[in-house]
Amino acid sequence: MKSALEGVRVLDFTQMMLGPWGTQFLGDMGADIIKIERPGVGEWERTLPAMGELLGGVSPYFLAMNRNKRSVTVNLKDPRGKEIIYALVKDADVVTENYRPGVMDKLGLGYEDLKRVNPSIVYVAGSGYGPTGPYVTRPGQDLLIQSMSGLAAQNGRANEPPTPTATSFVDATTALMLAFSTVTALFHRARTGEGQRVDVSLFNTAIALQCQELASFMNTPARWERSASGIGSPWLAAPFGIYATSDGYIAISMNSLSVLGELLDLPELADYDNPRAAYDQRDTIKPLIETRVCTESSEHWLALFATRDLWCAKVQDFEDLMHDPQVAHNDLIQTVEHPELGPIKVIGMPVRFSETPGTIRLSPPLVGEHTDEVLRAAGYAPEQIETFHAEGVI
Repeated sequence: MKSALEGVRVLDFTQMMLGPWGTQFLGDMGADIIKIERPGVGEWERTLPAMGELLGGVSPYFLAMNRNKRSVTVNLKDPRGKEIIYALVKDADVVTENYRPGVMDKLGLGYEDLKRVNPSIVYVAGSGYGPTGPYVTRPGQDLLIQSMSGLAAQNGRANEPPTPTATSFVDATTALMLAFSTVTALFHRARTGEGQRVDVSLFNTAIALQCQELASFMNTPARWERSASGIGSPWLAAPFGIYATSDGYIAISMNSLSVLGELLDLPELADYDNPRAAYDQRDTIKPLIETRVCTESSEHWLALFATRDLWCAKVQDFEDLMHDPQVAHNDLIQTVEHPELGPIKVIGMPVRFSETPGTIRLSPPLVGEHTDEVLRAAGYAPEQIETFHAEGVI
């Protein structure tokens, strides 16, 4: 079965999550991703510990988002290394990078440089704040961006510090933006023959993610405050939040307080069943619900709430998730054979295509695993490649 992006070649200079997760999506859909890495050590995230540990010397984070890629090592500071990149760019469709703005230009590998080699190249750059502006030299990292963009300020109780999300939420979303933007630029090129530069940034994505809340903030006089009782969003009314049961936790979303009161035997909740009261009295309502919900198990409440189609769910940890029947049905857990680690589990393609499904064809590569293979295909003679190895060019 033909892959949707078969025949598309991407030179991938990215590291951390912003780029690699985005290019992994392109690889899953059939693109040939050539990952350009530093000789010997590879990209930075290969050695980023998870909870202080590596998996056989490799970061689980790296393994999570670098399948379906071929690794080529090139010393970008060596003039011969730059010539290797030029040779690869001639046959490439896309270049992706997320160095700090200006780094690729200093190396002679920026958009204007590569466009002279391949006028139709699609050049997709990721950064913390954008390619120019007052923050251009600042480090762009997920926690910093969550903090600066207002995301962290919305989470947590009123008497607690702002709370960021545990996962790299902005990195991940910007990676998706990178993949989407790449395909959009390729679609434009297919119609016009014209390449272009595309810029995505963590800061812009983080602000765009808050379009609902910012639209309210910019167009209404109301100013939000986090609730003292732990309502799940400063913008929403009770009962929205997490509640302890006798054996765990459940989430109760936006629901009728009258119906909830009937099921919980709390008729007084009906007194707050209008939008204004449910918001203004949220810190009165949530403790009322908490005192009742904690008396029974999660399954008890989920079964009872289902009788009236209330929006609710069990709060699952990763152990629960691994045994979740919908996870199994959606085939989200995949096993990949790594050349050194053996079988490893990864998250599969989350999107389903009826005619061109994503596939896992290559495990996360070893550093430089495919250097010789790619350079031979680009026309380099075996003796040239041997010299490059000996002299630290690749």
